[in-house]
Amino acid sequence: MRSDLNTTASIDANLEERLAKFARSSQTGVWTHLDKRQIVADIRDRLIDPYQIQQGEQPFCGPAAVVFELIRKQPARYIDICQSLYEHGRFEGYTKTIKVAGRLCRSYGNLRMAQADWMLLATLRDCATILPVHPKAPRLIRELSGITQPWEINGWVKELLGYSQTKSHPTILSGEFRALQVADDIIKAGGVAFGLINSQGLLGSNSFLASRFHRIYPNHWVTILGDISIEPPTKITKNKHSRVRFDMYSWGRKIHVNTDTATIKDFFWGVAVGKLNGEVS
Repeated sequence: MRSDLNTTASIDANLEERLAKFARSSQTGVWTHLDKRQIVADIRDRLIDPYQIQQGEQPFCGPAAVVFELIRKQPARYIDICQSLYEHGRFEGYTKTIKVAGRLCRSYGNLRMAQADWMLLATLRDCATILPVHPKAPRLIRELSGITQPWEINGWVKELLGYSQTKSHPTILSGEFRALQVADDIIKAGGVAFGLINSQGLLGSNSFLASRFHRIYPNHWVTILGDISIEPPTKITKNKHSRVRFDMYSWGRKIHVNTDTATIKDFFWGVAVGKLNGEVS
C-alpha cells in the first residue's frame, strides 16, 4: 500500500455513480471467497491512484501492466469489467467474451495481493496458460504459469483497451534502441507500450526465475510511461558512458530508469505496443 495515497481524494462523479451502482447491485457474486465490499473499495483506490494495482507476490506482471493502462485510459470500462467478472464470471472483450474457470472462482488461500487485482489479473492469466492458476500452488508452478508471451500482451491490449493495432519488437530482431524508439513514438501518439526485461538485471528484483536465469532470461513485463531518452554508444563513448532513461510502472510504483547502454543490451528484451488507429511500425 502506498503511504502517500490521499484517502480523502475523490473520483469523477460519473465514475462514482458507476461504482455505487455496482455496490448497490443485488446480484450474487460467483467468486465464493471474495468480499464484494473489499473489491469495491479496491477499485475506488485504483481509480484514485492507478499505481495501487499491484501483482504482489503473484507472477502477474503481464496482465498487471495492461490493466494499469486500462485504469488510466478507460476507468469506466475498468469498473464495468470488474462488475461483470464478479457477478457473472465473464466480461465482454472487444472481439470475444472472456470467461473465468469455475475452479478459479471457487479457489481460496493466501492471494498475496488485493482482491480486486486477484479477480481480474488471475482471470486474464488463467485464460492464457495451460497451467491452472491457484493461490495455493507451489511457487515454482505459480512462476511458470505466470510467464507471459508478447502475443498475450497484444491480445489483452486488444480485448481490454480495444487497440486493434498491436505489434511486438523483440530486441534480437530490431535492437534495443530501435525498440525503445518505437515505444516512444507509440506513446506520443496516444498508444501504449510494454517492456520485457530481466528484472534482476535491470531493477535488482529477487524473482525466483530471475535468480536462476540472471542475464539470460527475460522474466518481467513493465508499462513504459514515456520520458524516453536514448544516447546510443559511439566509437568514442562506447557503452559505459552512454545513457538510456525512461519512466515505467512496475510493482505498484513509478520507476525512473537511468542506466548505461550496456545494461540495456543485457537486460532489455523488447517491447509490445498498441494504439487505436493506424499502423504501428
